[in-house]
Amino acid sequence: MVINLIILFSKNQDFVKKMKKFNVFILFGMVTLSFLFLSPSSAITVPVKDGGSSADTLLVGTTSFGYNLDPQNAWDSASFDIIHQVSEGLFAYDLGDPFLRIVPRLAADCGTWSEDHLEFTVTLRNKIAFHNGNPFDAAAVKASFDRLIHLIETGVLQTAELYEPLNEELVIRSVGIIDEFTIKFVLNYKFAPFVSLLCITSSMIIDASVMPDNDIISTNDTLIGTGPYKFMSKDGEKVKFEYYEDYYRGTPAVKKFYLIKFESSGAIETALLGGDIHMVPGNFYFNILSPWGNSDILTYEEPIVGSVITYIGMNNELINKTLRHAISLAIDYDYIINSIYRNLIVRMTSVIPPGITYHQPQNVSTHDVSKARQILIDAGLSKGLNENSVDSEWITIAESEDPIAHYNYTYNEGNWIREEIGIQAQYDLSLIGISVELTGVTWTEFLNKLFYYPYELNLYLIGWMPDYNDPSNYINPLFSITSMSNTAQVNDPWLQGKMMEGLNEFNETLRAHLYGDIQKYLAEDLMPWIFLGFDNGGTYHSSHVRDLQRNALGYFYVFPLTWYGENATWDDETYCNNGCMPIEDWPSEPIEKIPGYSILVMLSVATVNVVIIMRRRKKNDS
Repeated sequence: MVINLIILFSKNQDFVKKMKKFNVFILFGMVTLSFLFLSPSSAITVPVKDGGSSADTLLVGTTSFGYNLDPQNAWDSASFDIIHQVSEGLFAYDLGDPFLRIVPRLAADCGTWSEDHLEFTVTLRNKIAFHNGNPFDAAAVKASFDRLIHLIETGVLQTAELYEPLNEELVIRSVGIIDEFTIKFVLNYKFAPFVSLLCITSSMIIDASVMPDNDIISTNDTLIGTGPYKFMSKDGEKVKFEYYEDYYRGTPAVKKFYLIKFESSGAIETALLGGDIHMVPGNFYFNILSPWGNSDILTYEEPIVGSVITYIGMNNELINKTLRHAISLAIDYDYIINSIYRNLIVRMTSVIPPGITYHQPQNVSTHDVSKARQILIDAGLSKGLNENSVDSEWITIAESEDPIAHYNYTYNEGNWIREEIGIQAQYDLSLIGISVELTGVTWTEFLNKLFYYPYELNLYLIGWMPDYNDPSNYINPLFSITSMSNTAQVNDPWLQGKMMEGLNEFNETLRAHLYGDIQKYLAEDLMPWIFLGFDNGGTYHSSHVRDLQRNALGYFYVFPLTWYGENATWDDETYCNNGCMPIEDWPSEPIEKIPGYSILVMLSVATVNVVIIMRRRKKNDS
């Protein structure tokens, strides 16, 4: 019963000031305060009921309007829900394709690489204008990226690190104009996921002539783009969008829609049941609805595996590989997933989720206490216990003054999911003679430890969501010695070398093998974390709404919706075969689908499982 939103942490102003080198995002994830969400809405009286006369007006419920309407600086999903309707990039992911293949958007083709892969030339669509009438051309693209680079170099842009992988210099050296509708990117070094980088929100093309050169726009400023909808107005209750009549791709079924703000997810659910709204962005976890009910009013979409990973981090400086291996085997994954998470996650089979390029399932550790004990016995760490020792003997060692090991499990107080997992880990590890002390801290203290004092953490629950569809967007920030998001303090020379190799390799076959080797190494050899799960969510929407492009990235996009029997019409998508992922090299199976299940099991869920998504700011920002 959750909307998957990532919101910028900004409650503590002193903390925000200290976070100039970091971005902190909160994913309101798998489980939420069911009993609090049943309150009625006090946000707005919506204009029409489902099935009413205004069949061209779509009403979408949300709990947040986001924090930034500057596309180049936005980094939360609630802001994306607005920006993605209005603004566009040169390239985009086909959200209706389970492989999230790349398609040209404002680009007229897939672009052409130079032989050394340091120059990327793109032909642009012509006869396109921004919503204010200003022309879209090569000059507009150059001005947009010049502003982006300038804001990165001056330390203003929070998305700066996406363009500075592995603490290297900027990927983009310059952007040059070849002719009115041809642009050339010159790179500082080979960067294989460059086209994926051009798909992200901060690479969307803005009308730089109406944007401040040295600052970002606020949430209250007007948003101007080239996309299918015009940003009409925004207040504390709703955001209004209307179809852009001159949109080059065709006519959508939805001509007008509102994002309507509610105080809670329960209020959204009540509004959806009453026909006061038609849908919600992303995946939504309902409490009082069930997959078999309300079929005449609502349509249930079964869960899909998303791109968020959840894991228990282990301090790799303190916990050696032998102990990490034993710990990974001791954890009761079925209990955590089935009983604590209520199946709102599915078991993680790799660091890379199924919907992300080059996902390859691995032999991750499973619950096997006997095997975990044998590892400790073979390593001479078992304190005299052997394979015949019973549970009580191992627990006695764990509770003694001289356990096999003693670790803290740190969590933020009030988050019962984190606390329950800590209690379970405490019991599981006692069965292999390891003592775990639960350490509850305030939310601010928890974040402070993550970002400034990770060496004080031994075990902790955390998560990650990618910025674009490429495995490097998981591997590099989470395991590089240069990344502040590497809170597990992984320092592995082989892995570090493979990270840069993955960025530089353009041969898709070799790149797939490389990331396959990395995934295997992480899951079966290094074992830097306790691998828990991938997010797994379903949703409801009005039966009048069809053709939702549900996707692993969780992006919300109104344009292709079918509405009240009226079909949308637009240009056919052309997948890129040059500079983007060749179709024939994609995996044979799409995003994993999980059968529908009873939402009634969530009735006992009563709090929020907060997953921290960490980001590092520009390295020389001070």
